[in-house]
Amino acid sequence: MDDEAAAFARSFYDRYGYDFRGYRGTSLANRLRHLATKLRLSGISELNDWALSHPGEVDFIVENITVPISDYFREPEAFSEVTRHVLPMLSSFSNITIWHAGCAGGEEVYSLAILLTEAGLYPRCRIFASDITRRRQPKAANSPCLSPDRIEEINRRYLLGGGTRHVSSYVAPSGNGYRLDPALLRNVSFFEHNLASDGVFCEANLIFCRNVMIYFGDHLQRRVFDLFQDSLARGGLLCLGSREAPLYASPAFAKAQGCNRLYRPLRPARSPLQPGFEPTDESDE
Repeated sequence: MDDEAAAFARSFYDRYGYDFRGYRGTSLANRLRHLATKLRLSGISELNDWALSHPGEVDFIVENITVPISDYFREPEAFSEVTRHVLPMLSSFSNITIWHAGCAGGEEVYSLAILLTEAGLYPRCRIFASDITRRRQPKAANSPCLSPDRIEEINRRYLLGGGTRHVSSYVAPSGNGYRLDPALLRNVSFFEHNLASDGVFCEANLIFCRNVMIYFGDHLQRRVFDLFQDSLARGGLLCLGSREAPLYASPAFAKAQGCNRLYRPLRPARSPLQPGFEPTDESDE
């Protein structure tokens, strides 16, 4: 890792507890230089000093380092696999737990809630939607206004992802556009969770974590895959993004049969739930 980026990661962790020490060096350095330019600072060293002297800007800094990439039914192949392989399996459970790690603006949480509703499973579900910073949670808990053209764009991916209606079935008029039905989030808890440092808090039947770990170095990837392994209930599955694969967790995970985005653990969880971490729903704050 770049020496200046490594120094920033160490001091930011020591002062604020956010751990970027395991991020890919090039990716972290580029993000830090971009943020320094945005703040009209000379470089990473000056950004480090600025960060330590502006504790009220911690969430702003974290949000800019971990730029979210998300959209409704993004990479519909993954949602199609969930519809075909996961939802039928979940139908046998009286209570279903899903963890969406790195939920960003919540678009994929809405997407999953729609598919669970169509499968008749949503009333049995509890969805934990986590992200490293709470600044994104108000956006995630409140659907943005969507134009008719945007609705049609989303609908195309929705159908490819296994949807059986029209996505307009889940929106209501709002101003000059439409908003997704807030009832889709009634079983969702948004909260802050850091994959680099926080521990196991649930036993999930399905974990979503898509295109988050592409920014992590090898050691941190191994750490997160171990966390996911320990967080999955018996028979649970992990859904990853198109640019991710548990290469460094081998032989902990293998692709589920007939799938490209779904993975199953090859060994049972090694550790129990950790009482030190309790997710708190902050979506109403």
